[in-house]
Amino acid sequence: MTAAVSQADIGGPGLVRVLAASSSGGWVALCQGKPGEKRLVIGAGTGEPLEEVYAQDPSGRYLVAALSGAAVLIDTLTEARVDLTALGADVRRARADYAAHRTLSFSGDGQLLAYLRRQDGRVSIVLRQLPGGSERAFPSGAGDVFRLELSADARYVSFDALREDTSKNGKLDWPVPEEPASKVECDPHPLPRFRSFAYQGRGDQPTRALLTTADGVVRDVPGLVTPLGDGLLVRDGDGSLKLEQPGKRWQLAPASCAGRVLFADAGRKLALVSCALPKKPGKREVWLFGAGYAKNLRGELYETSTDRQAQSGVRLVPLYPGSESALVDLDRRELLPLASGSRVVAIAGDTALLWRGTELVSYDARSKAERRLARGVARAPDLMQSGAALLLSPFVVLGAEPPVLSSPTDRPLALSSSGHVLAPAAASSAAADAAIEGPLHWLDARVPAPDGPPR
Repeated sequence: MTAAVSQADIGGPGLVRVLAASSSGGWVALCQGKPGEKRLVIGAGTGEPLEEVYAQDPSGRYLVAALSGAAVLIDTLTEARVDLTALGADVRRARADYAAHRTLSFSGDGQLLAYLRRQDGRVSIVLRQLPGGSERAFPSGAGDVFRLELSADARYVSFDALREDTSKNGKLDWPVPEEPASKVECDPHPLPRFRSFAYQGRGDQPTRALLTTADGVVRDVPGLVTPLGDGLLVRDGDGSLKLEQPGKRWQLAPASCAGRVLFADAGRKLALVSCALPKKPGKREVWLFGAGYAKNLRGELYETSTDRQAQSGVRLVPLYPGSESALVDLDRRELLPLASGSRVVAIAGDTALLWRGTELVSYDARSKAERRLARGVARAPDLMQSGAALLLSPFVVLGAEPPVLSSPTDRPLALSSSGHVLAPAAASSAAADAAIEGPLHWLDARVPAPDGPPR
């Protein structure tokens, strides 16, 4: 359950920039005025001073924000607040653009928050039940914790532990530097930042570790890639990928594959893996692996060096081998080529929403059939996604299915999962570099525009 989207003014008059917005439409973080000041608006109004939004749960009901020097957990439905700083929460950030917060992780169902507590010289991982507010704390073991993350099904918290001073400088250092605290003031029209990451890898070497949420057991798991259902996907010392389950150990990808995980499905215990092609440097071949199962999907991708964490409840996975695109159907375990020029912009169950040229097309994986939904996608469209809602100018689509709705504004600033679009209340120039003036309104794409004030 989430708060209803407000129909009143959000923010005040003057220059405004949206910093973040709830997927439910329940809150908006703004840079308002000149000189700019960060404001958090829950519901409507001008809101309160804000330093930073640290994290939000997928439903948009809960967020953790820096307010008056403290990290505060806010339930935007009940307006209840918890001072996590007073509870010992370590919310220092790592210098990593576009990355999730290093020590705040919400479960996919919005029921649980995992965070790091540093109190009385001890470091613990805390699991907080969001409805009710009960907590369980578990010592993380020797050393420090750099990063933690709840698994998709909330069975585990995987974390990077700093157990040893591998750099031999007499202290434990993060692999990347700490990001300084942000200022309350902000620039409504910031210039792009180009930051160097030369520090990467110069700190101490982390050890992968795991907390089992059911029993609170903490153990080091060297080579852990991602939890996978009731098992663990690990990379052995020789580079092979293996699935560890209670009492069993399966080899998925051999060492010769030098596999990287493109996608992992916790429910099906399948891993989509790219394998090296010795005769084609820089290219990789796509395989689907499971316990006792291996299938070459006959698709090639460019080199990648990262592994993805497992997800749940996904049937279709988009791939972009070269200039073409395809879908991997995890139910049927097959590669589904798409028409030339297709770009997958949304997935909803058995259906994929494709953008091709000026068209929006629905692709049904069950029948392998396409259906054109709309024609007239803008030449340089805005693209936003929130839950099952997608905005691709000038259209809004809910759940990758018809009807296709018209965007209620040509200046979309945010999108809610219900199909509401955040926009300036007053008409303004549609030019990309034109100043945006507050206040803002949530406009419902499902409701035809009335004559008179914004809806």
